[in-house]
Amino acid sequence: MPYRQNFPIPAVINPPKTCLQIEIPDHPDWKAVISGVLFELSYWFNWERTGDTSGAQCAAVWKEVYNSIDWSNMSCCCEEPARIYRVNPETGFVEQSTNGGQTWTPAAGGLESVIVQPVPPVTSGVAATKCDAATNVAGQVDVWIDQVSNDFTTAITLLEFGTAVLEAILVAVITILSAGTLTAVEALVLPTIAAALYAAWGAGKTVFDDYWTTDIKDKILCAAYCTISDDGHYTDAQFTLFWNRINAKLPAGPAKMLFMAFLSSVGAAGLNSMAASGMSADADCADCNCDDCVNVVNQPPGTGTIEYIGDCTYRCTSFLDGGQYSVYAWFNNSSGTFDANSCGTISAVNVTTGAIDGQGYNECITGTLHNPALSLIGISMCQAYLYSSAPFVVNLTVD
Repeated sequence: MPYRQNFPIPAVINPPKTCLQIEIPDHPDWKAVISGVLFELSYWFNWERTGDTSGAQCAAVWKEVYNSIDWSNMSCCCEEPARIYRVNPETGFVEQSTNGGQTWTPAAGGLESVIVQPVPPVTSGVAATKCDAATNVAGQVDVWIDQVSNDFTTAITLLEFGTAVLEAILVAVITILSAGTLTAVEALVLPTIAAALYAAWGAGKTVFDDYWTTDIKDKILCAAYCTISDDGHYTDAQFTLFWNRINAKLPAGPAKMLFMAFLSSVGAAGLNSMAASGMSADADCADCNCDDCVNVVNQPPGTGTIEYIGDCTYRCTSFLDGGQYSVYAWFNNSSGTFDANSCGTISAVNVTTGAIDGQGYNECITGTLHNPALSLIGISMCQAYLYSSAPFVVNLTVD
């Protein structure tokens, strides 16, 4: 037998186990040969001689590994890491995490990935393209509203309702999926919109139907018009602008929750498909004022003064708050009660008198407090909080 060097002793003899998938020739003789080669690692004398028991330890570790090998025809021996999903409260996109929420990445395999992008955008280059496309979006939202309203009548269980709502989304974005693809997409989308489904199903059909007033639908049309490109097309950044504008403009409620979940599930690809539906021509968007402030800053009860000074900017004067001076700002919320679903974004912070020692905010929807925060800019929040050891005045500009 030709000479073969002994296996080197690993730096860590018994680390945590992981899984390695390999393909082998599909024949019993090959399996026997591979089994025999792998078993060589379970002999202590095949390991490097170091003058101690390291070789025996390595052999024992490998023998345990060898005895646990599954020699059946399996597709994969490895357990997939658990995935959790969320809607990013700042961008509106669905994200996934495989490390318990420590880091988030764009979710793969969702509905947006199977929506066919229209090329080119509808009537590209025509003067009315932008308004026509926005009106198409609003029209497809109407289609979704009508079908979901009907789903309350036809569905018997929450699961049936969820499946029907997903089908309504597919109709709205003009997408037809095979049974296999639908099942895979459903497995991702339904958990993502589960909370919204539960809230809408619990509130019932009447609450859902009553929410969609003419004023609400006009706000959706104008949000679509004010965030779309001139050629009737949405980028990812423009989808985020649309999502945040809708979130700021529409009043809270189960119907809004479900609509926001619908938008997050389809992303920019879904909006583009809706915009290209071709249902509108020479639409009129003259009533849409795109220069209006998306967000309104409100003063929580018992805090300092907040004054609108123009150009979507609010002058906020601090008040004595225990042992420090503070400014609290709510967004689109004049109810007098903290509401995590009343959200907005700040585009500029300008301290005009004094100085601030720190700042924080409560996250949109969850209400989670982030204090201290490095920045308040561009974050979807329901409350901003600034503080100092001395009185100060700060101007907050909103999108």
